[in-house]
Amino acid sequence: MNSAASSARPGPARWRDWLIAAAVFGVAAGIYGATASALGRDHSPPTAYYDQLADAFLHGRLSLDSPPATDDLTAYGGRWYVPFPPLPALLLLPWVAIGGAARANTVLFSALIGAANVALAFLLVQALARRGWSQLGPTDGLWLAGLLGLGSVHWYMATIGSVWFVAQICTLTFILLAAWVAVAAGSPLGAGAALALAVLGRPHVALCYPLLLAAGTQRDDGRGRRGWLSWALWSAPPLLAAGALLLAYNRARFGDPLDFGYLAQNVAPELRADLRQYGQFNLRYLPHNLWAMLLAGPAWDQARREIVPTVEGLSLLLTTPALLYLFRPGPRTRLALGAWLAIGLVLVPLLTYYNTGWWQFGYRFSLDFMAPALVLLAIGAGPRLGWRMRLLIAAGALVNAWGCWWFLNPRYFTF
Repeated sequence: MNSAASSARPGPARWRDWLIAAAVFGVAAGIYGATASALGRDHSPPTAYYDQLADAFLHGRLSLDSPPATDDLTAYGGRWYVPFPPLPALLLLPWVAIGGAARANTVLFSALIGAANVALAFLLVQALARRGWSQLGPTDGLWLAGLLGLGSVHWYMATIGSVWFVAQICTLTFILLAAWVAVAAGSPLGAGAALALAVLGRPHVALCYPLLLAAGTQRDDGRGRRGWLSWALWSAPPLLAAGALLLAYNRARFGDPLDFGYLAQNVAPELRADLRQYGQFNLRYLPHNLWAMLLAGPAWDQARREIVPTVEGLSLLLTTPALLYLFRPGPRTRLALGAWLAIGLVLVPLLTYYNTGWWQFGYRFSLDFMAPALVLLAIGAGPRLGWRMRLLIAAGALVNAWGCWWFLNPRYFTF
């Protein structure tokens, strides 16, 4: 790669990117907030948990004090614990410290974080273009941001405020931030720190690291192995610190650094038998997880006489059909290889997990690999996305609008 392609294009266009990103944030926040409000879901649900966990932290506790629900909590030593890592609770600390847990609105929090994700997706695509690694202009950058914000399960997930969805929305924020830092600034320490924060939300997303390493080292091919080693050494400390923090957190809660409390979770009866018998990860779960990710469709509700999704969700081919463009021939660059490797590695724990994401509209675990997927779509699109891909993005938005109406509608679910 020549120096012209690997150097950022300076100028006022960068300010334009930030202004557009701010507008994207505002529009996405408005859509997410309006979606929740229109369906009467604009208050924290009983299973929010992270607002209460933030309050517990502020009072020197790691357990919840009289939680309003116990779904997916872990009972240990006569107390209820949130088994999931604490990232959203840490982000909620200022809000809870100022107004208390009762005034913290996890739906609004999730909508704002989700809107930030859409803005970051736009900035990531533009950063790729400024490096010369993508040929897409701002209009196509908006389309790819729309793919995430409206044409994927991100839409309904950003409007709920429950513990499972908030965790994924917050984790995606820092994966996107890490990718943007690696591309735009090439900072190994900054990218590593952002990914480390994502690890505090969902530890397995550390497997997105090849995307960051590829982006950071593609900027300067001339350094060879020294460049790879230097980037890895500078990016590793934050990730190691995050891992050490999680181990200490587990030890303080359950007396074992490796125990997140998942095996003792108060999970749905439909899931409990497999979790107890075969564990959290097992190859026997692979066929069902592949079905949920790629093949699951809607069902006929005889009582209501209408077509509805199932509670295990629709496949990616229905909720995000534009992802089919991942499989068209693309550039054989280090960045493409790193993105594909990140997706492949992240899929290993997802496809061997004991459930598919369970109570959902679409395959929600797809958010864990959406950042490298966006990178691949951007660098493989050529000079423009084309009308067929835009049509698929629009189709995905229509499907996910239906999903929001179905999943958040009290006629179908209370949560």
